[in-house]
Amino acid sequence: MDNIAFIDLEASGLGAKSWPIEAGWCFTAGAPKAMLIRPDSSWPLDQWDEKAFQLHGVAHEELLKSGVAAEEVCGALNDALSDKIVYSDAPDWDGFWFYRLFQAGGVKQKFALRDFYDVFRKMPKDILDALVEEANKRAPRAHRAIPDVLHMRTLFELAAKHH
Repeated sequence: MDNIAFIDLEASGLGAKSWPIEAGWCFTAGAPKAMLIRPDSSWPLDQWDEKAFQLHGVAHEELLKSGVAAEEVCGALNDALSDKIVYSDAPDWDGFWFYRLFQAGGVKQKFALRDFYDVFRKMPKDILDALVEEANKRAPRAHRAIPDVLHMRTLFELAAKHH
């Protein structure tokens, strides 16, 4: 079980040229980690979406001040997640933003994403709905990396206990 990780990315928006602003991850045990991402010079500033900002609440100025360079974020992610089973609850979007991140960092990604919801494919809908409701109470999603990976971990733990 200690080889299972949960990841989440927040982004500048949902457009075709949007870019990642925060990466977070956790394992089945231990504290979660997150890093704000300094915008890369190759990422278009016009892809900063005010609607996305209203959800995550991370200001562009905060990224410039406290964000970490793409290369450093990529190194931390590879160090933490290579050889792990890495679940994302939005693998298409997260995969796209990881592509942008690792391209900007000039680093090869050393982990693959799996669809978090594959874990629940054979679970009856009513049971899954009840588990999601309980996970929402224990670890609410917040459109920030740490609360969202903790939500996935909580749902995963509840499902494991249910089997």
